[in-house]
Amino acid sequence: MVHSAEAEAPSFPELLRFKRVQAGLTQRTLADLSTISPRTIRALESGRVNARMQTVRLLADALGLDGLARELFVTAGLRGGGPAPVGAEPCPAVPRSVNALLGRDVEVRAMVGALESDHRRMISLSGLAGVGKSRVAVETAARLSSRRGWPVLWIGPGTAPGGHGTAFGPLLRSLRLLVESGAQDVSAVCRLIGRHELLLVLDGVADARDPVGVEELLAYCPGIRVVSTSRAPWNVAGVQATVLAPLDVPGPEAEGPGSLDVLGAVPSVRLLVDRLSEVRPGFVLGRADATAAVRLCRTLDGLPAALEAAAAGCGVLSLRRLADMPAAELLDLPAAARPVGAPGTIGCPIRSGVQRLAPWPRKLLGELAGFAKAFTACEAAEALGLPMNQVVDGLGALTGGGFVRAAHEEAETRLHLPNLVRAALA
Repeated sequence: MVHSAEAEAPSFPELLRFKRVQAGLTQRTLADLSTISPRTIRALESGRVNARMQTVRLLADALGLDGLARELFVTAGLRGGGPAPVGAEPCPAVPRSVNALLGRDVEVRAMVGALESDHRRMISLSGLAGVGKSRVAVETAARLSSRRGWPVLWIGPGTAPGGHGTAFGPLLRSLRLLVESGAQDVSAVCRLIGRHELLLVLDGVADARDPVGVEELLAYCPGIRVVSTSRAPWNVAGVQATVLAPLDVPGPEAEGPGSLDVLGAVPSVRLLVDRLSEVRPGFVLGRADATAAVRLCRTLDGLPAALEAAAAGCGVLSLRRLADMPAAELLDLPAAARPVGAPGTIGCPIRSGVQRLAPWPRKLLGELAGFAKAFTACEAAEALGLPMNQVVDGLGALTGGGFVRAAHEEAETRLHLPNLVRAALA
């Protein structure tokens, strides 16, 4: 059953009544088993009173709840008599974003649909540094939590190590120990999850190490779904590998007279203008700045992190001045998402990503930098004098990491290097 976005998670009175009936117990029998008075149980099921921690635990013991079912029951009890707010995430370790996610509705809807329908139970999200993989994962998790009520367990940078202080702490700690080091028995984690539904997000974990136990979790826990973000696609049986492309940039149709409305609907321009309005309150894109915005979005390939850094740079530089800068200079702009005073530029993660490539894809990327125009795999193999299978293998690694972009046309798939990647290589 698919819950609508307006659906609410069950309140504690509803959950208590459901679990009692499911166990085949009367209020009197549950009272005897839990040592709680029948009057208190009636009051709890009617929502007239809220349960204390000790009361919730006694009821969970009497109902024979364990694992995730117990954690959900305890969480509902501590929340009180009312339902959970729509979209509330059961695990507060999930990162939260200040700004709205722009231009990614198609990708998020596709991921939500695939996971919700059981068409895929794991999605590996990869792409160039700064393309917004973590933000897309956050939005996907939030929508699934709202629509389905799935608990979201997040493992990655910027989250509490183990979710201390939450009802999901024990499970989150066990999962972290399992996937990060294998220091947890996978069968024990599988028993803890059982058949309960939840969403596990592994944000950047595969970049540092090969996660452990994920295939077993998917095999033995039919209710678990997994989203991973990493620089390169993660090869797991049955995974849907999705390469997140930068935002669309303005085409020729956005350059003519009276095209401001068309231009404002282009995702990369929308993001740039939105972030510019934070730096310059009241900023509205007019005809005088439109050409500069088009040039800047194209030079930056629609890469969200680069667009945000450029917008931040407009605090001291004009939009036209930024648009006049070549890609190599734009790479040295300070990155927007970094601690105050910390080093870091747009180009740092791109250059380091190139260095992390395996030797053959890195060598091939250097060769492809000499191609001035878009090319096909056949053209690359012929120009470089290399076997087709060798070129295809290397291109697979490069497209998976976003270092080469693919445009799938009716007759051919044409490839090209993004401006920022080309500048980083130079």
